[in-house]
Amino acid sequence: MKKFSPSKNLRKEDEIMFFLKIAWRNIWRNKRRTIITITAIAFATTITVIMRGIQLGTYDYLIRTIAGNYSGYIQIQSKGYSEDPSLRKTFIYSDEIKKIIKSTPDIIAYAPRLYADVMISSGENSYGGIIYGIDPEIEFNFSNFHKKIKHGRFLRKDSSYEVLLGDKLFENLKIKLGDEIIILSQGFDGALWDMKFKVVGVIKLGYTELDNAVIFMNLKDAQEFLSAENRVSIIAILISELEKIEKIKRKLSEELNSKSLVALSWEDVMVELKQSIEFDNASGVLFLAFLIIIVAFGILNTISMSVVERFNEFGISLAIGFKNQKLVLIVLLEILFIVLIGILLGSLLGGIFNYYLIKNPIVLTGDFASVYEEFGIEPKFISSLKPRIFINTGLSILIVSLISSVIPLYRVYKLEPLKGIRFT
Repeated sequence: MKKFSPSKNLRKEDEIMFFLKIAWRNIWRNKRRTIITITAIAFATTITVIMRGIQLGTYDYLIRTIAGNYSGYIQIQSKGYSEDPSLRKTFIYSDEIKKIIKSTPDIIAYAPRLYADVMISSGENSYGGIIYGIDPEIEFNFSNFHKKIKHGRFLRKDSSYEVLLGDKLFENLKIKLGDEIIILSQGFDGALWDMKFKVVGVIKLGYTELDNAVIFMNLKDAQEFLSAENRVSIIAILISELEKIEKIKRKLSEELNSKSLVALSWEDVMVELKQSIEFDNASGVLFLAFLIIIVAFGILNTISMSVVERFNEFGISLAIGFKNQKLVLIVLLEILFIVLIGILLGSLLGGIFNYYLIKNPIVLTGDFASVYEEFGIEPKFISSLKPRIFINTGLSILIVSLISSVIPLYRVYKLEPLKGIRFT
């Protein structure tokens, strides 16, 4: 007897449309089950997009707030300075270096800084400290140091022999605003130098280690005091997009290599911040992986039930000439329809929620807020709409769904016509 094939005389394009129509109709034969499955996938996608959005958005916020103010997204320094920071590893802040920085696309700001370990004393009280030699005018556009003044005022461009002290250091010295202090340090030339400075302000950065030791002074005063004329320890750089850090870092390193200078990213300089973000990110990804796996079991159950219920139908189709491969293709298309609808719906809902969080960040209160404020960070959660959030989420759920469908598809592939017709 001649076998009948419903797609035998169809063109390739018509055959594909035929299978798509059959698959689309099949998923709505049991509307309740299909809607429940799509809802489960959409829910998992929505939660994943929201959580990843909050994670990545918060990471970017922390990087912009912490790295942006202190190390910069990229930092230029002498080779070996990060391993052994000292005045001997400072470098000349030349016009040629400025020209290289200014000619590099996507750099929006840069700030030269000079650091040095010193002794600071007032009366009978003496403590170790760290000089932060900065250009006050540049820092107004680069960092938010001027927003963290606790008492007094920030440094001025034309000020001379004035300093800001970390609030803990100010308390330990037991002095008042307007008092003079003596700073002692070894200069670049190796000689010991001491100089009087007037305290014009108190700053609270939120980092205990810095607040116990930091001394902000005008860059030109620091260079004069340390006999380091026109020398700086680092040049901190801000760029327009965090994603371009590696590209700009490589370009600067190539151009500055002949001057024995290197360009380092904030990850190279602020290792602890990088590790904290990586640990939190890993724990978040692990939680979301469990969520996706649970959804995968739900998809496996749905597809298995759908396949088993139609064994009799499949058996008849095979008996009249349908090939197992064509049945597998139809079932696979049904799975793809359900999964893709769920992913698209979940991505839309998650994207809307993330957009709302970007415009209206979650402001923390209570103990959580205190912890953030202690580190000088505004206590809030913000989200992100980075394309990779949606791409990675969609691909993860799609791949896991297809893997969970392997067993039902294999059963269809191995089904024999007689066994299918007799199945009850």
